[in-house]
Formats: sequence, C-alpha cells, structure tokens
Amino acid sequence: MADRGRVGSLVYASKSCYEKELQKNHEAHRARVNSVKPATDMTAPSTVKMDHFRTNLKKERLLEERYMEIDRENRVLLRKMSEGMRKPNPYTTQPKENRPTSLNRTGRKAELIRITKDNQRLLKSIQSVQPVYNHKKWEEHYEKSAYHLKNCCAYPVITRMSRNESAPSIMMHMQPDDFQSTGGMSPASQTAGSQGGDDDRKFVLKEGLRIGETYYLLEMATDGRTLNVSAYDGNTKTSLELIVKEKVHRALYRECNGDYAQIASKLRVDGNRLVIDSPLANQ
Repeated sequence: MADRGRVGSLVYASKSCYEKELQKNHEAHRARVNSVKPATDMTAPSTVKMDHFRTNLKKERLLEERYMEIDRENRVLLRKMSEGMRKPNPYTTQPKENRPTSLNRTGRKAELIRITKDNQRLLKSIQSVQPVYNHKKWEEHYEKSAYHLKNCCAYPVITRMSRNESAPSIMMHMQPDDFQSTGGMSPASQTAGSQGGDDDRKFVLKEGLRIGETYYLLEMATDGRTLNVSAYDGNTKTSLELIVKEKVHRALYRECNGDYAQIASKLRVDGNRLVIDSPLANQ
C-alpha cells in the first residue's frame, strides 16, 4: 500500500538519513507482506485418503470383463484355425485331368497372326507414302508474297504478331569482327551506302509496341552484323529508323540472351530520333 501521508508531511535535516529511513520502512513492509498467512484453508480434505476415492472398482470390473471376452474370442478363433489345418485341402487332393485349356486356341492364334500381318502392312504403307504438301514450296511462296507486298506498299510493312510468337527472337550467325567499329547508333542517312544489302537481312521481330505515349509498329531486321530498327506511327504517318552497329548489337544480344523483345523494350524517342536507353549504346 502506498503511504499517502508521507509526501510533504515530514521535515528532515539530512537527505541521506531520510532515504535510509524510507528504505528501512519499505523493507519492513515487504517482510510483513511475505509473512502474511492466508485466511482460507487450501489443503486437501481428509476424505481424499479414503479407499473408494483412490480406487475405481467399477472401472476395474469393466476392464476385467472386457479382457475375459477377448480371451474367449481368441480361443474360438484358435480352435477354428486348428480344425481348418487338420482337414485336407480339397483343391490339392483332386487328381489333375488331361484336357485342353481352351477349345478355340487354334482359332485365336490364327486371328492374332492375321491382325499382326495387317498392322505390319499398314505400317509399311504409312512409311513408304510420299507427302502431298511440300513445306519448302510454301516457304518460297511466302518469300515471294512478302517481296511483292513490300514493293506494293508505300509505307513499311508491319505484320501484327503476338509476343509469344515473336519472342524469343532468333538471331542470325555473326561473323567475327573484321574491322574496327565505333559508336553505337547512327541515323539512317549515314547508311545510304549499305542499302544494297537489304536482301540479306532477315526480320527477327515484328510487333506493335508503345514507346512513351505513342503506339508504333516496330520492325527489326539484321544481316547478322548490324541491326536495323524501324518504328512507324500510323497516326502521324511518320517512320523513325535506327541503325545499331555490330559492336553494340552484339553487346545487347548477349545482355538480353538473344531476346529481341527485351531489346525493343529499351527503345525510347528523343525528339525526332529513335534511341536505345542502355549504357551499352554509348560504347
């Protein structure tokens, strides 16, 4: 209990003596609290020591009856097992009769041989038949159609392809560096002399892509060395082009693990120029 009349009620001359007196009173108070005895008797009653409290005779009797029932059932089961073992087995004592296992064995064997011969004949005919469709002619026809379509269009041809079809993209085999290349990007006007190699280029990505706030039809083509990027805006009827030189092309290819869709995600428009937002482009 708190001493509510202590604060401000005592006048002392020495602070240390006052603190010692308070400590002494507190210890005496704690000693009196520890020595307090309870007013309620919490000890176990004397009736707990009686026999009918310590031993449950009804439970023991029920267990004994259950054990006797289990022993009786075990004895019955053992007697039945012993009787069954003493009796002869009717399935092994009967003499075996020499008679055929099947009445139509010969017919079933002949039918199986006929089915096997028919399957072999069908397999041979499937393996020897010539295909009706020629995929090489399809590819040649597709290349001719793409060439005619490119000649007929006034703007770059962009075919809509889903990302699952266009990625991961396939890059052509690159030859070793034969010359020293510098810079990562150049405008299309600086590559006027390289227009003669357009026939060797192969498209590696064709899809629609949103760059900034504008939706472009993106087209990527490579001849195995440089990468040509073309972005066509259908609203303004304008086209942005970017030529990525071989050194930067190789670095971006290794960084993106050959996925040109990831390279396309790094594109951004700076004014009226198409650039690649990557530290590798500044090499």
